[in-house]
Amino acid sequence: MADQGMKSVQRSNFTDTFQLFYKHQQLTKQTIIDELALSRPTATANLQKLIDRNLIIEAGQSSNEGRGRKAIAYSLNPTAFVALGAELFSDHVTLVAVGANEKTLYHTTFKLPFANKTSYYLAVTSAIQSFTKQHHLNAKQIIGLGLGLQGLVSADGTEVIYGKILNFTGLTTEIFAQYLPYPVTFFHDADAVAIAEQHLSQQKEDAIYLSIGEHLGTAMMVGGQIYHGSNGRSGTMEHISIDPEHGRLCYCGRRGCIETYVSGSALLHGRTDTITEFFEHLHDQDQAVQLRWQSYLDHTAHAINNLHMFADSPIILAGEVARYMDQATITALHERLTKLSAFPEPKPYLQLGQAGQHPVAVGAALPLLEAHIAHI
Repeated sequence: MADQGMKSVQRSNFTDTFQLFYKHQQLTKQTIIDELALSRPTATANLQKLIDRNLIIEAGQSSNEGRGRKAIAYSLNPTAFVALGAELFSDHVTLVAVGANEKTLYHTTFKLPFANKTSYYLAVTSAIQSFTKQHHLNAKQIIGLGLGLQGLVSADGTEVIYGKILNFTGLTTEIFAQYLPYPVTFFHDADAVAIAEQHLSQQKEDAIYLSIGEHLGTAMMVGGQIYHGSNGRSGTMEHISIDPEHGRLCYCGRRGCIETYVSGSALLHGRTDTITEFFEHLHDQDQAVQLRWQSYLDHTAHAINNLHMFADSPIILAGEVARYMDQATITALHERLTKLSAFPEPKPYLQLGQAGQHPVAVGAALPLLEAHIAHI
């Protein structure tokens, strides 16, 4: 029993040492001793184990604040293990490789029209294999693949339980896993964006995330976790209907859903340009585009106000359309929200997201890393 207790303490000290590297960009042996109250022999042994397992690497020398010669600094080895993430959308696929330091190492996007056919899934997995080969990532380094999809997924991440946008309800991870030598997990795209945003901002409060892309996706973060509810449908506020009889037709089959007023598709409703072209025209003071933008902000403010009445939490705007927004947009929305709110607001609750490119792919990779790190 005493031997088991000693091994447990040793493992705990080793784990604590490894976890410490996620709080500091670089560490010296003395810093580890000071932070974890370890003996020098224990700190030395743990460092050697981490080096032997290729989890950390030497990172030059660190000043010893005038107390003698410079000490060796260590940092996480970003390629010790890698999680892959992917976004599958109607016309393109994005792949990312996120390293052990939780930073994106490599990414690529390529055109590939979606088709719920074996040939499409084979093309995706072939592209993933080419991507990993190009960047010299072997199967032993890769801990798994997270796929961000436009649909609700099962609690275990193995099946699409509602995929009406791309008509792939019932799709399972098996169709990808049969071609890949590592685990595959599905994530709802809006959940993935929320995960990426929370990770980047270190947001601690409960929050609602509006991911505004071609379609609108919403997610609720409660206690640091996505709140899915009993059947995995909590947070799908894009299907709250604000005009069920006369509103625009939604892909879900009903009318007047927030999706039909706040998504990127709603912004371009009836236009032939892209989101990028729309905002170029907006900056060029195109009058018709200006009027459409003001109308879009009106609808978006109504949607945000309704969500805030439901959940008194910060609301973060993220996704492709949000990337074109700035503080002037937030100010314009705040002015509308002040007029709409039934209650006085002691402080602003609307924020712009911080995640840059590929938040769905990155957000689909991060949970795999966190799970892996927790068991080291």
